Amino acid sequence: MLNRFVVEPEHAPPPRECARGELDDMATTCSELAAGVLDSGRLPIAGALDTFRDAATRWARDGVPLGRIQHAINEGCALGLRAAGPSADIAGSDRTILIMELLDVVTEAVSDAYLAEFRTLAQNGPRHDIELLDALLTGDGTARRIADRMGALLAEEYHVVALHFPAHADEGGRRGDAAMMGARKLRRIHAALAAHDGDNAAIASISPTGGTILLPDASGSDVDELVGRLADAGQVAVTAATGSAPVDDIAATAPHLYELLSLVRRLRYAPGTYRMSDLVFEYQVSRPGLGRKHLVTLIDPLRDSVDLLPTLHAFVESDSNRKKTATWLTVHPNTVDYRLKRVEQLTGLDPMKPSGLRRLHAALIADRLEARRVSVDERPL
Repeated sequence: MLNRFVVEPEHAPPPRECARGELDDMATTCSELAAGVLDSGRLPIAGALDTFRDAATRWARDGVPLGRIQHAINEGCALGLRAAGPSADIAGSDRTILIMELLDVVTEAVSDAYLAEFRTLAQNGPRHDIELLDALLTGDGTARRIADRMGALLAEEYHVVALHFPAHADEGGRRGDAAMMGARKLRRIHAALAAHDGDNAAIASISPTGGTILLPDASGSDVDELVGRLADAGQVAVTAATGSAPVDDIAATAPHLYELLSLVRRLRYAPGTYRMSDLVFEYQVSRPGLGRKHLVTLIDPLRDSVDLLPTLHAFVESDSNRKKTATWLTVHPNTVDYRLKRVEQLTGLDPMKPSGLRRLHAALIADRLEARRVSVDERPL
């Protein structure tokens, strides 16, 4: 773990490519501090280094390598020395000594703050039970042996939670910064998960894009609350699919939940926590085959109109509330009635009747799944 934070990996981009804006700010602050030291001939007071300590603490949590921070400090001090120019009051050798002393105090303040926060993270950070989680998800029979070796006690039943984390707004920048912002999001989520564990320690493996959590199904375990905490911590809208299973049935349950999560995303449903009971209709309709292809043909007659399919979608999503549908579409309710009547005339199915609406709803779901109009990253979690 220490190597990950302190040692520069061989494949890492140059220091200025990681958190470039923030590290440039650090270098600029050092340059200004160095210029002030050379002008005054005195080192800064202790309180002047609080800015560096705060930044080092934050970057330790974000996983910024310590070597890159030190590079920014050295770069800033060197820039300050070059910009200051010669001085009649301070000899060249004395100026060099001042800069070296400044580097010493700044480096000490940054390193102490960074490593103090790193030790806290190492002692109180998230559980990394990937080996145990893999054994439970594959059902290879080694989970109990691994748990015994780890000194962990398996619960009789777990909430299996499949998660998707969208990119944070800050992850849209340059490649180096996006990776760091993704790591920052993940660390906040890890911290929220660690704080939520309490007496019901979760087994988890998560990445910046999602993952899997096994939460013991015990008193006080609330999946909706957990997902809400993770969403708040990551500052993103989390989508989750969950279901309960005995410990020996986790391997059989998890694939259905991954499929359910993929279905929610393909249908572009709102983020939140979904269970099979919430989407049993959509799940069944999603089964590929002749039945689904036939459902799609039910709404083919509506495709020549620019209004009928959007109106039918809105009517279904509003729970058959024509006034709400009219508000969403910014039209008069009578216009909604007219369009729904046209739907009946073209398809032979009356959306105002439960029997007709069920078939039309199924056709809309099948159509969205068949068309795959929006590309969705469905890589394994």
